[in-house]
Amino acid sequence: MNEGDNHLLHGAPRIFGIVADPEDDDHPQVVAWGHELPNQAVLTWRLSNGGSEIAIFRSAEAALATAELLYPARLLWPDALTGRVRAANPQRV
Repeated sequence: MNEGDNHLLHGAPRIFGIVADPEDDDHPQVVAWGHELPNQAVLTWRLSNGGSEIAIFRSAEAALATAELLYPARLLWPDALTGRVRAANPQRV
């Protein structure tokens, strides 16, 4: 990245995943990926039939709350620059 481009990252979306164990077989997986902007989060759900669905929420936490209606879940926040991951609520799943 060009050093002068750092200012362009202000307001960039934050990537997140929703991790769950939908089969309840001790094999957690990412069931959805999304990106969060200041006023909304756009999420792509992986459906059990192999398809996908796109949904818009007010935040990543709101998307998580919807996922938790189906199964215990947690947020995952990958950092593309460092390659590290931060779990928002690691005690779940």
